Parts: sequence; structure tokens; C-alpha cells
Amino acid sequence: MTAAAFDPQAGYVVTASTAFISFNDQTFATFYQPILGPVAFSFFYALKARLLPNPTIANRTLQSDLLAQVNAGGQQVLEALHRLEAVGLVQTYFQHDEIGDVYVYELQPTLTPEKFLADNLLSILLLEEVGEDAFDSLTKQSRQYKLASSNTSLTNVSHNFFEEFHINSQSITETPQAILTARKQSPVEKQPQLTARMSDDFDWPTFIHLLANQPIVSADLENNRDLILLEHQLYGIDAPTMKTLILRSIDLQTNHFNPKKFKQIVASAYNIVYSSTTKVAEKEAPVTNKNSELTSKDQELLVTAKDYSPVEFLQVLKGQTGGYVTSGERHILTGLVAQEKLTQDAINILTWYVISDRGNSTLTANFVDAIANNWLQHGVINGEQAIVQLKTFNKQSQEKKTKTLKKNKWRKTIKEPMPEWSKKDTSELMKKASSQEIAKLRERIANRKKK
Repeated sequence: MTAAAFDPQAGYVVTASTAFISFNDQTFATFYQPILGPVAFSFFYALKARLLPNPTIANRTLQSDLLAQVNAGGQQVLEALHRLEAVGLVQTYFQHDEIGDVYVYELQPTLTPEKFLADNLLSILLLEEVGEDAFDSLTKQSRQYKLASSNTSLTNVSHNFFEEFHINSQSITETPQAILTARKQSPVEKQPQLTARMSDDFDWPTFIHLLANQPIVSADLENNRDLILLEHQLYGIDAPTMKTLILRSIDLQTNHFNPKKFKQIVASAYNIVYSSTTKVAEKEAPVTNKNSELTSKDQELLVTAKDYSPVEFLQVLKGQTGGYVTSGERHILTGLVAQEKLTQDAINILTWYVISDRGNSTLTANFVDAIANNWLQHGVINGEQAIVQLKTFNKQSQEKKTKTLKKNKWRKTIKEPMPEWSKKDTSELMKKASSQEIAKLRERIANRKKK
């Protein structure tokens, strides 16, 4: 969203893509819900319930209705919306007009189970969330009506279109105007692409060379390149190690690469729990004059951040306090890596700041997203820039704190001396004057009048 928070007073309209007719509730519940969580799951159905035929901007309603429907706070709903956007189920649009702010939420269809499992990011998140047993069960469920693959002697004898239907040849070469008009009114929509092409330092030619004489269908490697590069970036897997993991993921009967098995093997191999004796930022930093703002300790941290993959770096930090990396934290790091906006060392500096510097026990999506967005808005993309940004932020925070203390220093309560009569006991103040005291008082008043 363009706003920093979910605005209850802004308007909203719910629409749907033309492909939304293929949305499947069963797939949404079994494949998407585990990675979305209960609030996002409920929020999607709250949006779906507000779909109207032929919607217009004039159909807007206040977003406070959505908060009441979901029975959640604005921050929870905002996070739920971000999750729905991230998995491709909602596209959000914004405009400001004479009435005020308005958001348009366009609902998107679910992927088929096969396409869901083929998607690198979604399948990895689902596997880490539900575990291998439940993941295998979902896989079998999605293929329950397919014929067993052992029946390889079948031949496709289906008739094609032109064997059964005959169309005027002129209509094929010159598309009728009615069809052209319909296409113009409703152009083919492109589904949002979740998995971006990974561009990094992985030595792909060497990797292919290492597998040249191995029993594997070579086309499978290129078809699964995004998955392989994503796992490399997330766990820091080099080409020789990747070769070993790939070979363990081959179907021995067909020599085909098995992506699902590969994800399970990588997740199992890199589910490392580091001991508290492992130290981060121990390596000696090379002498450098790149940035005078960085101290020797900063340089050491930067060198270490460049040497560790994001998951491994977090595992080391957690190991120092006896903790472990949660599935939610893996989700967060996977998302940061897949976006390709922050470098590996910048992601690690962010992790160090949250866990070590701030002393938080876990990474949380809201906090990490807030920091990452702030960095990108300030042009921060690498580790060195991230450290400088943190130092600047800490300096500004300290200056603000100092100004507040100085301001409060001059707000001390002024104490005035109390009059003597206020110190006397109440009974003494209420005691009646004697006849002698009254005579003296009258004499004093008479003398004043004479003057």
C-alpha cells in the first residue's frame, strides 16, 4: 500500500480479475492458508464477500467496515494484506480524488496445486511451515486422480480442433470486428510473477560442467534454475556442494531431477544449530579506506556479513544465545532474498541489528519490513551503506534524547518558603483569643487611626 498504515477512514472497492472464476476454495484452504496465517485467510474472504457486479470507484466504502468484519487491529490487517499481495492473491491500487483516498483491491485466482508446488517460493514456504509428512500428503492429494506413472505404454489418440470443427477460413485470417471489440474491452491479464530471476555470483557454467557426466536429464537443470539459485542465495551453497545435493535429488528410475526432494534435502542439510561458542564478526578485516565512518569493528562485522549466507548468519547469531531459526524467520529471509533489492551482506547487517544490537529474540516481519523499506527509501542496498545508515539513525536518536533531557532540566518545580503560620498545628490556629489579646488588638487599631 502507498500508506504507512491501514487507514480506516479511506475508501475501498473490491474487484476481481477475469481469471478469478478459476479460484478454488479447497486449494486456498489446504495450500495457501498454512503460509498466510488466520488473519490473512479471514481478510481474503472478507474482501471476497464484498465483490459487486460491475464495480466503480463510486461504490467505495470505508475501510473501517473491513476492520470490524475481520475483528482485528489496523496493523494486523495491513500485514495480512501484504501477505496476500506477496503470494499473488491480491493486487492493490490507490488514488486520491476529490472525495479522498481510495484503494482498489483486485482479487486473483489461486494457482492449481501442480503450479503451486512448481513455484519455488510458495513450495519452500509450505514445506517449512507444515513439515515433510504433511507436505507429502498434500502432494498426493493434488495428484489423487492422475493415473500411475508406471503405465507408459499409453498413446494419446485424442482428436484435435480442426478434425471436429470447421471455421470459415476468412474469419481466421481476418478476425471479426465483434471479437476485436471484445478483446479490446477485456485484454488478457498477466498473472503476477512470484519468482524473480536470480542474478548473483553462483558459478553456473562450472556447476553444469561438474554434472556433465552424471546420470541426470540436463534440461531439468535449466528448467529449475530459479530454484537452484534461490537456495544458493539463501544458504550460500557453492557449485561443488550444489552438485552433491542435486545428485541426491535424482529419481534413480528416470534420472529426472526431483524439485520437491531437493527442497527437502536442502532444508534438512542446512537446519544447523550453532553452539554458543561460535562467534560472529571474529574475522580480521582488511585495511580499507572506503568509508571513514566505519570503525575497525564495523569493518569486521561487514567482512563477516559478506562471508555468511542469510540463513547461516542468523543461525550463528541464534546459536550464541542458545536459540534456533524458526520457520517464520526462514520465510522472512526467503522473501528478502527473492526480492533482490538488498544485497546478502545488507540482509545480514539487518539481521545483526535486530537480533544482536536490539536484543530481540526473533525476526518479525513488520519490524524487518519497516527497516528494509526505510533503507531502500534512503538508497541503502549494501552492507556498508546499511552500517552507515544505522550509525546515522543512532546518532540522531541520541541527539533527540539529549535535547529532551536538557529541556526537562529547566522544568524543575520552584519551591517557595512556607509562611510561619502554615507550620502551626491546626488546633493552635483554631484557638480563641483571650480578653487581654483582644484589648491589645483594639489598642493597636486605635493607634493606627490616629496616625
